Amino acid sequence: MIEKLKSGVLVLLVALSLLQSYLLSYSSPKFDPLVQQDYVKTDPMGSQASLEDLLFADHVVLHMGNQVHTVLYPNTAGYNQILDSVKQRTLSGFRKTTVSSLNMNVEEVRGKQQGLEVVFRDGIPLNVLQRVMQLKGEVPADNDVITRIWIVAREAKDEVRTILFTDTASTVYEVQKADISAKDIERIITLEGTVPYKETADGYYLPTKPISFPAYTLDFTQFTVDQLKRSFFVDPAITRNLSERDGTEIYTDAKRGLQLKNDERWLTYSDPVAPVDSKIDVQDNLLSAVQFVNQHGGWNGQYAVQKVPQRMLPVSQSFIFRQYYGSLPVMNQHNDNIGFIKMSLQKGVVSRYERSMIIPDPAGVRSRDATLIAGEELDAKLAQYAKKNAVISVFPGYRPTIFDKTMELVPVWTVELRDGTYEFLE
Repeated sequence: MIEKLKSGVLVLLVALSLLQSYLLSYSSPKFDPLVQQDYVKTDPMGSQASLEDLLFADHVVLHMGNQVHTVLYPNTAGYNQILDSVKQRTLSGFRKTTVSSLNMNVEEVRGKQQGLEVVFRDGIPLNVLQRVMQLKGEVPADNDVITRIWIVAREAKDEVRTILFTDTASTVYEVQKADISAKDIERIITLEGTVPYKETADGYYLPTKPISFPAYTLDFTQFTVDQLKRSFFVDPAITRNLSERDGTEIYTDAKRGLQLKNDERWLTYSDPVAPVDSKIDVQDNLLSAVQFVNQHGGWNGQYAVQKVPQRMLPVSQSFIFRQYYGSLPVMNQHNDNIGFIKMSLQKGVVSRYERSMIIPDPAGVRSRDATLIAGEELDAKLAQYAKKNAVISVFPGYRPTIFDKTMELVPVWTVELRDGTYEFLE
């Protein structure tokens, strides 16, 4: 009797084992998506920002007519005055067309007629631009990346044409209705004390007289390991630490990883995320990126959206937020790790996050005047530059130098190269 009972139990166990194997092999488990901010909540370590705070033009170009131009940079009185005026204007009726169909010589008009250009160096998608500009009516669903908003007074007529240039050279949007008049343009461009600029054959603008910006020396602190562990890991107590020969420290909880390059004061956080096949929206990912930074280190200064994906990508999107101080961006030469925050996201979830561990102290700032060369002297410097054929833009930026407890920011002419890197014009 006992033997029969044992045999029966054995048969039952074998049957249950086979059933379990079948379910594991052929069933499709359902996973509920885990929202990132729900599983790592932290106390903010730095300053907070909204997406709107990070959306501002790299510079504004004023066209005075007769081949005379000037350039205005962020956080200056003229720049703020013009941007505030443009943001209050309503633009509606967007007709997608080509430059050749505009029935105008763009370069000739830019040189001869009065107008202004609001320039976003790497562009902003239309639906994101709508957060800071009065774009009314039906905004095109194509969601092209806008690099410039050009507002020009038509010659001999009290009319204005408004054109949105995209990152595709031949594609533009002409605004059918804008509450901007030729008199508004005339009033806007009559700023006093501006420096004259000339347009180069390559399409960027250089001053004909020297220009000045402050040079800064700043005290700073930096994030501690304890702060970072509490910020990025659910249970910091279970993280393991690995040290590499070059001084790099790696912390992991077996899923997420935090790499600290102490010599560069740079951190890289990674969190493996399963690929997502559904459509990815740039604006949704940007909002998620801003929220993530707010919760994991804060901004600790002013940043601007610099690079966004130029087209919808099926798996992930990467963004770069450029640090600004005063009127100029803090630039990194070649592959130097400073002056930016870089993030990769998949469907609103951050898979990679890179940034400096430096926290500038706004109370410990010293400044002095610095002047940048211009005119023939700048032309000669560019003519001697070894990579002059690879230059796509020239602009003033801050060259950072990091010391033990202080950072120096000195204004220098910066060149952007075709491969996406930057160099300082020494």
